[in-house]
Amino acid sequence: MSTAAERDYLLGTNDEELRRLQAQHNAWRAKTTDLWDRAGFRAGQTILDLGCGPGFTSLELGERVGAGGRVLAVDGSKKFADFLRHRAASASMTQIEVAVADVRTLDLPAASIDAAFARWLLCFIKEPQKVIEQVARTLKRGGRLLVMDYCAYGTFVAQIEYPHLRRVLQAVHRSFGDGLEIGDKLPHLMKRCGLAVMEVIPIGGIARPGNRIWCWIEDFLRMYLPELVARGALREEDCAAHWEEWETNARDPQASIASPPMVGAIGVKV
Repeated sequence: MSTAAERDYLLGTNDEELRRLQAQHNAWRAKTTDLWDRAGFRAGQTILDLGCGPGFTSLELGERVGAGGRVLAVDGSKKFADFLRHRAASASMTQIEVAVADVRTLDLPAASIDAAFARWLLCFIKEPQKVIEQVARTLKRGGRLLVMDYCAYGTFVAQIEYPHLRRVLQAVHRSFGDGLEIGDKLPHLMKRCGLAVMEVIPIGGIARPGNRIWCWIEDFLRMYLPELVARGALREEDCAAHWEEWETNARDPQASIASPPMVGAIGVKV
């Protein structure tokens, strides 16, 4: 039986999604590690990895904190948690602890962690302030919360030049509600939860045919558009027209698309 947290995650937890998440992690690894550096994630710390999925970030955080540190990896999917446990055990990374739990109702001791990380999590959560409140409670004084997520998605979609791509992205935007605007709200939410906003860093890139960002966008759309069609949120003919347009652009070496805008927001407990 799926958990409530699994049902909140719109993309499922099958093997194809696991493969997509690995490619997504690879596409944004450099930006992610830069944010970890900015937030001061380092050896010996206890770091909470929220919504860790299959744990690609958890494993790298485990390397960063070392044997003297600790990574608490939390996700709502038992399948993803089991995958991470296996990978961590195979790498003898005993500093990684994995838990299946709802990130909105964490049961961790107050002031027990040095830092927390959430990437593409809050966009799926209907009550993101609950998550930030829970994290703020568990952070030690001076501890950092780093959130990497989408922002200004509606503005981004309006500027897309390709009409069929714009149409399907409008359907994606509607299906997430306000979730894809969460980055715009992070400074306010962090302040409400007692965190001082230390830095907000814009994140983006340019998708060109065949590069990692292009493939990241394509993988997401191939995974998610059939779900929107099944829900009646997107017509099959609109989806077909999009893929015809996409394939035409994929053969054009001059084609380019801006990546969906994101931010990395760092809050510190005062």
